[in-house]
Amino acid sequence: MDTGNSENAQESLAAIENIMKQTRKAIASSHANSLLILWGVIWVVNNTVLQFYPDYAHYISWGFVAVGMFGTFLIHHISHTEPWVRTFLSQKTSRRLWWFWILLFVYAFIWLKILAPFNGLQINAVFSTAAMFGYIVMGLWFGSYFMVWLGLAVTATTLTGFYFIPHYYCLWMAVTGGGTILLTGLYIRFRWR
Repeated sequence: MDTGNSENAQESLAAIENIMKQTRKAIASSHANSLLILWGVIWVVNNTVLQFYPDYAHYISWGFVAVGMFGTFLIHHISHTEPWVRTFLSQKTSRRLWWFWILLFVYAFIWLKILAPFNGLQINAVFSTAAMFGYIVMGLWFGSYFMVWLGLAVTATTLTGFYFIPHYYCLWMAVTGGGTILLTGLYIRFRWR
């Protein structure tokens, strides 16, 4: 066996491993983990409160969505003052992402009107799975496969809670949905650096 080819192969594998490590560090340093932590906390608190105050679901959910949108805007604004973020995620791409999320939820409202869900659980499940679909699409666009797996995992827990434990659905979503998003953000922040 040619040792030159073996050494070249080892060098190539080391270079690939180094690129993967740098990519993880770039993701960990970006605002992605902060957004996951923010929305994970919002899901945990929102769904916990909804479990005990379902009559006020509309007001509670809209309040938390408003907090989340403000927090997302703030994190986005702060992170885009860093020079490497501006080059990594162009303004054009950033605008496209904002429009993607806005239009996704416009369509979610359209689907709600068409499907006419009967209760808050169905509305929660529609919005939860729509958000996870957004995670999956973003993961595919950017090659961030952890986002794909996160979206699939939370979709699976949403469907499990909706169909098998509807009486505890909101608590289930607080732990499995919000907890999964929150822990993913924390894992990226502290393990990928």
